[in-house]
Amino acid sequence: MTWRAVLIGVLLSILLAFLMIAEHALGSGWGLTGDGFGVGPLSLLFALVCGIGFLKRVGIVRSGLSPQELLVVFSMLLMVPAVSTVGLTLLPHLVGFVYYATQENRWGSRVVPLLPEGLVIQDAGVAKGFFEGVRGGGEIPYGAWVGPLCAWAVLLGTLYFTLISLLVILRKRWIEQERLPFPLAQLPLSLAGVGERPLLKDGVFWFGFVIPALVGGSAIVNRFLPFLPAIHLYYYTRFYRDSIGLLIYAHFLVLGVSYLVSLDILSSILLFTLISYAQIYLILASGSAILSNPPHDPYAHYTHLHQEALGALVVLVGVGLYEGRHHLRDVFRKAFGSAPEVDDGDELLSYRTAVVGALTGIAFLCTWLWMTGVSAWVAPVFVGVMLVTFLGVTRILAETGVVMEAPLSPIQALLNSAGAQALGRSTAAGFFLAQPWCFPSGQHVSGSVSTVLKLSHRPRLRTRSVLFALTLALLAGGVTSAWALLHYVYTLGASGFAYSGLVIGSLNSKLITFGGIMGEPSAGQPIRLLWSGVGAAAMGVLILARQRLFWWPLHPVGFAIGTVCPSWWVNVLVAWLIKRNVLKYGGASLYGRTRPFFLGLIVGQSVITSVGSVVGMLAGRV
Repeated sequence: MTWRAVLIGVLLSILLAFLMIAEHALGSGWGLTGDGFGVGPLSLLFALVCGIGFLKRVGIVRSGLSPQELLVVFSMLLMVPAVSTVGLTLLPHLVGFVYYATQENRWGSRVVPLLPEGLVIQDAGVAKGFFEGVRGGGEIPYGAWVGPLCAWAVLLGTLYFTLISLLVILRKRWIEQERLPFPLAQLPLSLAGVGERPLLKDGVFWFGFVIPALVGGSAIVNRFLPFLPAIHLYYYTRFYRDSIGLLIYAHFLVLGVSYLVSLDILSSILLFTLISYAQIYLILASGSAILSNPPHDPYAHYTHLHQEALGALVVLVGVGLYEGRHHLRDVFRKAFGSAPEVDDGDELLSYRTAVVGALTGIAFLCTWLWMTGVSAWVAPVFVGVMLVTFLGVTRILAETGVVMEAPLSPIQALLNSAGAQALGRSTAAGFFLAQPWCFPSGQHVSGSVSTVLKLSHRPRLRTRSVLFALTLALLAGGVTSAWALLHYVYTLGASGFAYSGLVIGSLNSKLITFGGIMGEPSAGQPIRLLWSGVGAAAMGVLILARQRLFWWPLHPVGFAIGTVCPSWWVNVLVAWLIKRNVLKYGGASLYGRTRPFFLGLIVGQSVITSVGSVVGMLAGRV
C-alpha cells in the first residue's frame, strides 16, 4: 500500500464512474458496464500496465508500480461499477411516480402518498426537469437532491458494509479451507505479474487478444464506414411454434473464463442447461397449467426455473454455512473475547468488527424497510432472502467465475408467493424503493469484494489498509456517478439519452407493475413455494451425492447456473471440448501453455468493448 497507488486508484475511479454514466447518455450504454465481468476495471488495468511499460522503455520513468500497487488500483476500480449501476436505477425511482402521475392512473392520490417524504422527490418541477431537461439554460437543481441522496448513501453504505462484514467472516473458509479457485482473480494477478512470467511478453496471449479485437473492431469501423461489413458471430432461431428462442453466439468473455473452470463444472452447466430447455418445453406444452402466470409477469415458463434456482441457492448457502460451522464458531468466539488463539490479523476487518457490523447492518436494513412502509414481519424475511441471494451468487462467482444474476429478487419471491393482498399496499411501495439495491445483478459489491479478498490474500497486502482504499473508491465513484447523472439528465433529459435502458426502460416496467399492485393488490400463488422446494431438494441431492459418491460426475453449482444462464451454453461447450482434449492429450503442461490464449480473449474483448464505448461517446453515435 502506497499513497501513489491510492491516488491513482481514486483518479481512475472518478474517470471510470464518469465514463459509465456518460456512455448511457452519449453512447451504447453497455460497454463499460458489460455483463459484470469487470470490463471497465480490466481495461484500465491493462492500459495502466501498458502505459507504465512504455514510459519505462522510453526512459520517462525509472520504476513502475509494483504488483501490489497494481492490485490495489484494480481492487479500487472493481468497486465503481456496482455503485454506478445502482445510481442509474436508483435516481429515476425517486422521481418516477411523481412525473408519470396523471388523473387517469390516479398515482398522485393512491401511490405518491405511500412514498416516504425525504427519500423521494416530491417537487413536480424537479421531476419534470429530470426526464425532459431544463429549458432555456435553467440551473440544475442540485440542492433538491442533496437530502434524498445523502439518506440513500447511508443505506447503501450500510448495505455494503454488511456484505463486506459477511465476506470477511467467510473469507478463511472459502479461500484457505475450501480453496475456491476464484477464476476471475487469475487475470489481474497475471497482468500484475504476481508469481509468473509477465503476460504481456507471451505471444500466445496476444494471439488470443487479437481475435476479439478484430471482431469488435469491425463493428466500430462499420459505424462510420457502413460499406465495410461488421463481423457477426451469432445466430438466433426459434422452435416449438416460435415460443422458445435459441441464441448461438460467440461470447469471448464467457469462453475465456470457462476455460479456467474445472471440467466437471462445465459439463454440469451443459447438462442442466439442456434440462432447463426441456422444462421450458414441457411447461409450454402443458399450457402453463403446472405453474400459472405470476400476477405481474406473463412468462411463467421462465419464472418457474427462477423459483427452482432460488431454492437451490438457499440450500447451497445453508449447507455451506453448516459445513463451515466450526470456523463460524471460532469467528464468534474471537469476536466476543473467548478465543484469543484465533488469528484475524490478516483480515480486512477484525472478527469483532465484522460480526458486530453484520448484525448491526442487518438490524438497520430491517429498520429502513420498516420506515419505508414494509411490514415489520416482512422486513426480516426480505433481508434474509436478499442476503442469501447475494452470498449464493458470490459463492458461485468464487467457485466458477460465472457472473450470474440472482434468479429472483426478494421482492419477486414475496410477491409471487404471498401476494400484494397479504403484504399490503404500503409494503409494495417500500418494495418499489428497494428494487434498485436489493438485487445482485451484473457487477455487485459482494462479488467485487470477494475477488479483492482473494487478490489481497495472494500477495500478502496489508488488508486493513485495503479497506481504506476501497472506501475511497466507493465514495469517489458514488459522488462522481451522482453528479454526472444529474448533469446529463438535466442537460439532455433522461428521455434524450442515447441509451436509456437502465434510466427509463427499466423504470417504466417497474412503474406499471408496482402502480398496478398498489392500486389493486393481487393475490399470491403459494404453489411457487413448491417449485422452490423442488429446486432445494434437487440441490440437496446433488450436494449429498458429490460428498458421498466418489464417482459422481455432476457439480451442484451447475444446477443453479444452468437455470439462470442458459444462453451461454455454446461458449461453455466450446471451452469444455477444448479443455477436455488439451488435458487428455497434453496434460497440465499443454494447459499451462494454452491458458494465456484464453486470458487474451478476455482482455481483448474487454479492451475493444471499452474502446467502442469511448469512440461512441466521442462521436455522439449509438
